[in-house]
Amino acid sequence: MRLLAGLFLGLLLPGLNAHAQVRVWEGSMSIPTSDEGAPDENPPFDIYGKDKERFNYPYTMRRVVRATESLHDYRTLFLENEYLKCSVLPDLGGRIYTCIDKINGQPMFYANPTIKKALIGYRGVWATFGVEFNFPVSHNWVTLSPVDYSYGSRPDGSASIVVGNRDRVYGMEWRVELVLRPGSTVLEEKVTLSNPSDVRHRFYWWNNAGVQVWDDSKIFYPTPFTASHGFTYIDTWPVNEKGRDLSIVGNHLDGPVSQFVHASREPFTGVYHPRTDAGVVHYAEFADLPAKKVFSFGADAKGLAWHQALSDNDSGYIELQNGLFRNQETYGFLEPQQVIRFSEFWMPVRQIGGISRANLNGVVSMARKAGKNGKDTLTIALNANSRIPDARIKVREGDDIVLDEPVSLDPAKTWSHAFEVRSADRKYTFTLESKDHQVLLTQTEGKYDWTPKDQVHVGAQPTYAAAADSYLQRGRDKELYGNLLAAWEIYTDGLAASPNHVELLKAKGRLGVSLFRFEEASRLLKQAEDRDTSDGETRYYRGIAEEALGHRSEARIEFEAAYRDPSYRTSGGLLLAELLASDHGMSDALNVLAGICPDPVGPSSVQRCLEDRVALERTNGHADRARKLAEASLAQYPTSAFLKNELSNLGSRMPDLDAHLSADPNRILELVTQYNQLGLYADSLALLSRTYPDVPSLQSEPGELSPGKHPMLAYYRGFVREQLGQSGKKDWQGASRMPLGYVFPNRRASMTVLRAAIAANPSDASAHFLLGTLLFSKGRVDEALEEWRRTASIRPDTPTLDADMGRALLDIKNQPAEAAKAFEHGFKVDPSNPALYVGMNMAMQALGKSGAERIAMFERFPGNADMPDDLARAYVKVLRESGQDEKANDLLKKHFLPAEEGAAPLQPKTGNH
Repeated sequence: MRLLAGLFLGLLLPGLNAHAQVRVWEGSMSIPTSDEGAPDENPPFDIYGKDKERFNYPYTMRRVVRATESLHDYRTLFLENEYLKCSVLPDLGGRIYTCIDKINGQPMFYANPTIKKALIGYRGVWATFGVEFNFPVSHNWVTLSPVDYSYGSRPDGSASIVVGNRDRVYGMEWRVELVLRPGSTVLEEKVTLSNPSDVRHRFYWWNNAGVQVWDDSKIFYPTPFTASHGFTYIDTWPVNEKGRDLSIVGNHLDGPVSQFVHASREPFTGVYHPRTDAGVVHYAEFADLPAKKVFSFGADAKGLAWHQALSDNDSGYIELQNGLFRNQETYGFLEPQQVIRFSEFWMPVRQIGGISRANLNGVVSMARKAGKNGKDTLTIALNANSRIPDARIKVREGDDIVLDEPVSLDPAKTWSHAFEVRSADRKYTFTLESKDHQVLLTQTEGKYDWTPKDQVHVGAQPTYAAAADSYLQRGRDKELYGNLLAAWEIYTDGLAASPNHVELLKAKGRLGVSLFRFEEASRLLKQAEDRDTSDGETRYYRGIAEEALGHRSEARIEFEAAYRDPSYRTSGGLLLAELLASDHGMSDALNVLAGICPDPVGPSSVQRCLEDRVALERTNGHADRARKLAEASLAQYPTSAFLKNELSNLGSRMPDLDAHLSADPNRILELVTQYNQLGLYADSLALLSRTYPDVPSLQSEPGELSPGKHPMLAYYRGFVREQLGQSGKKDWQGASRMPLGYVFPNRRASMTVLRAAIAANPSDASAHFLLGTLLFSKGRVDEALEEWRRTASIRPDTPTLDADMGRALLDIKNQPAEAAKAFEHGFKVDPSNPALYVGMNMAMQALGKSGAERIAMFERFPGNADMPDDLARAYVKVLRESGQDEKANDLLKKHFLPAEEGAAPLQPKTGNH
């Protein structure tokens, strides 16, 4: 709390009315943070993620949280004007930590004094504070990881912070620009969601704001109905079918509240706290961002336990969430090079008692109270979001004007007026007008844009499942949930039943490209193409497959056909241009790119197209043209490392670029992959040959290798040298001796690179191992096992090899005896790898081994090693099944198990159990 008290005090010192340019700067903030153990060194292969349909490869899993805490200094970005001071943490997902309303000193968002971790996120660890940006999945892969950022001021006096990330799973990118303007209490979030990859991917967007609450805090959720997860049940709001008013947080006594807005087109929602006489409002145009959700762990015993698990001061909070789709079970596809842009807004409220309507001009509350004389009193209170001189406020009762008052409004001052209500059954209307009589804000008591109640069916909703023979729909559903391997099986079954089904041929062929099954993908897509030569999507994906197979002439024909299809003109043209450039047709490539992203650079310009244009202009000797285009493009895409690298190549100083790249070698590989696509191997070699600076650990993913020790960078360096006519032997030899921990290759180009290394040196165990890992990640089990067996024959002590092979033999091949042999060998190589013990336990169960034998196996786990929760749970289960409750209790006392969403807490048994 000392941290927050000091922070708030500092915010209140500047004068409230000093009009000046908005300030933005970088500093730091010290926050106590739960300690973590090392991430899981075993790859989280998608083939094992089917149960929860959570797919994380190639990220590490972070599931070891300790009971202790340490004080960490986080890079912090500050954005401040007369009324708000916001802090953003780029090392923790780019989240807004909080925004302080300088008028009353109250935080808009939950400024949790501790980054207290629990197992809620996609990869495990998660903490509640501030505003979390969720794309393309919920509690996303980088929610507690470093992200890209930039900040700066504008000539109009505003300033902004940009945070964003390109994920490793899909290669898709989100970017949020947080904007403050002089004289305004509104924080704007300008959101850009894009897919710069070559293939379509699933996505959704949910903006998740944590707001600290107390029992009397009230949720203003302008909807008559709410929908459950999965849209299985419709209930009434605010009073539900059980008679509880769920708008009051203290009434959340029946477990968690997790409800989506239904039958409302209202664009705002908010929370107000009687305790602090303040609150926060979210606003977005309904056409841009229609979905809303409120989440609360509840105020019952289980909810209070979550408060304890997620904070050190037992503070409670709720989540205000806003999204693109109606619920969090709904995903869409973002096509290659497709971009979605919209804005959403946050504003503080104070001293108005509640929230009846909000827009970008202000927030009004209209509340009736019973009077002593039997007549109600109507109080209307207003917060303006900026100064509005010479305005006019009118209040009508029906057609009668009961107030017509000239006002000059200031955000620092609340306007209010109380009326004695003349008739209880008549509604009052508030209107705020500008000096030129434009309506800025209006609200009639209780009147909202809702679907008529008689058109809504309350209660259980009908469910719809795809028919068993609807292979296209079932496969598509699996793709939307990220389960690509299950979708592949469904499409395979569908084609067995209908071998000439054009849409199934296209669906499976398109998915085959994503799964790197290029030969089969090309064959399937050619069959579809023969039946419909005009379909740009089929031609586009077959072009990718043909290029991956090295059939460049065929690929060019396909990309040219896709380029002629309006739906694939941008994505097809981009791959056509890159193919032309890599074949030394620079002028032709630039002509195609100029047609896709012409001058001048604007919001509709495609980022990858601009980046490619800059690189090719520079390579063609047009340095001035390249520099001008790069500078204009960087203004539009301020976090682009590619553009910064291009400006560095053109002589501009980019002092933070190398540190940024060093913090995540995957950023280097992103650039190298793009340069290689253009045939600019010398630029790739320059990136791969630099000596990168060391960076603080908080600025990197836990467990991340430095660029100088990363084998994939060395393998790529050898490959690039070969393309330049040099020898890659020395680099490949160096790569083969580097550590392999946390190296999970996933790029299409990595398959080519690793196979080239193996061709040069068939006894390179590391290249075989990494290639096997890449193949297994795409469900190519037999090929992966073949590569891993070659690894074992060359270097049997390769870390995680036995765990990977053992689980594949156990779960996929159903060979528990062979799996047990692999796990047993693994105990000799890496006895602290938890996956060996979890796997061996399952193998021993399958082989009918006794509880005593399994307990003896668990006891081989080193006592000083981190025991993740899945291992502890398995061990405790065996102990309790064997009647060794005391031993299970001792284990639970020794190993801290963080709270996990959806899992019952493991606690020592007492005599009452």
